[in-house]
Amino acid sequence: MNDLCNALKRLLEYGIYHKLLDVEEYHYAYNRLIDLLQFDADDIVACEDVDYSSIVPDEPSAILQPILDYAVEHHLIDADTVQRRDIFEAKVMDIIMPRPAQVIERFKRFDDSKDQTDYFYHLSQTSNYIKTARTNRNHRWQADTEYGTFDITINLSKPEKDPKDIIRQGKRTEANYPSCLLCKENVGYNGKTTGIGRTNHRIVPVTLNDEAFYLQYSPYVYYNEHCIVLQREHVPMNVTRATFVRLFDFVDQFPHYFLGSNAGLPIVGGSILSHEHYQGGRHTFPIERATVLESFELDDITFEQLHWPLSVIRLRGRDRTRLIDVAYKLFQLWETYDDPTVGIHSYTDGEPHNAITPIARKKGEFYELDMTLRNNLTSEEFPLGIFHPHPEHHHIKKENIGLIEVMGLAVLPGRLERELNQIGQIIVSDRPIDASLAHHETWIHTLKEQYDGEPIDAFLQQQVALKFVQVIEDAGVFKQDDAGQAAFRRFQKEVRHALG
Repeated sequence: MNDLCNALKRLLEYGIYHKLLDVEEYHYAYNRLIDLLQFDADDIVACEDVDYSSIVPDEPSAILQPILDYAVEHHLIDADTVQRRDIFEAKVMDIIMPRPAQVIERFKRFDDSKDQTDYFYHLSQTSNYIKTARTNRNHRWQADTEYGTFDITINLSKPEKDPKDIIRQGKRTEANYPSCLLCKENVGYNGKTTGIGRTNHRIVPVTLNDEAFYLQYSPYVYYNEHCIVLQREHVPMNVTRATFVRLFDFVDQFPHYFLGSNAGLPIVGGSILSHEHYQGGRHTFPIERATVLESFELDDITFEQLHWPLSVIRLRGRDRTRLIDVAYKLFQLWETYDDPTVGIHSYTDGEPHNAITPIARKKGEFYELDMTLRNNLTSEEFPLGIFHPHPEHHHIKKENIGLIEVMGLAVLPGRLERELNQIGQIIVSDRPIDASLAHHETWIHTLKEQYDGEPIDAFLQQQVALKFVQVIEDAGVFKQDDAGQAAFRRFQKEVRHALG
């Protein structure tokens, strides 16, 4: 019991050090913690004064461990799983952090938007809403490709999703509580229906297009300061003119961040289609460094075709209103655009297929908007999507190609960590292919033929990056061959004619 009391004391000192908790709230928080842990009266000891001499860690995982072990031992956590521990941990951290209104007040207290996001991001990390110890285990590297240097991540902090599950979730209409994992009702929620504890979750209000939105951070932080901007109401994702206004309103308020939107259709959209939201952050993605193949100007707007695996037109200009008008007209043109010579059909049986993934950023006086053309048509050969990772690449990436992958950051399933280690051993020692690696078998034979004795880890990292390039080339509507590029030029000619 003394060890547990010491852990509670260290947690309170951690909270005060990281400005989650005021020193005057020390005893209050201690009493809340012993109530949560259901201490017997005989076990309660007086809470000692704050010890400012102790070393305080940057994140609280080690401090929380004995507290969570106690909760498991005393059946306060009903099952000793990562998920159930996380839910209880959120309740612990909620006690030592500011209430939602306090977070909003402190956020607004800063005049500079960088100071605002610095405060809020630090709070999200130190409250362990962003589990830094866990996300730091993700494997990250860069690799050179014909399109430039790509960022690769093997994600060990979030399970792989099946595209069919994403489609089913997007069609859900029943009134669960909360309606989805993005809803404002998740703030303080105990996870009984979602399986994810959000009692230490905080959001701050922002106004975009004179509409109510909230800013929060992703608990999985795929890149630096990975944030989510969600609409106040639970409404489905949809791209309209308002989408582009919201994007530029955000980068005007937070010019050090980009903001982008997944397409609003299944297959080419994100993992949560039922709630309008955007993703942003403070990160330079590979797409920003892409070279320009062709460009033209219409009045004061520059149009650039990027050398990129997907089909991207970058718009650049100083006048945001003019840029918004042009972007929306381009989107409307694409919505109904057909080119059967390259398999592009905007509608079949009344169902729309053309969509767009827009990404906005501000660079000095200029606004930039990357317009990524998408299509979610399926066929008997490709039931998960014609312009989706093809089956021969599912062993690496089966999930939807969303905003993050569009920008050149591969988020690959955690299973690859173990599988790549095994594949490396097979290649260097000529071991037989284990049955658990059957989905990689064709690729392994190809790798064995290509391997020339270099360090195996570097070789596999490069090969994974090249495979990811093929994955997002599959998602490109205008392919990289002569026919695809000729079709892309035809579309741009239509753009000039419609907007000129």
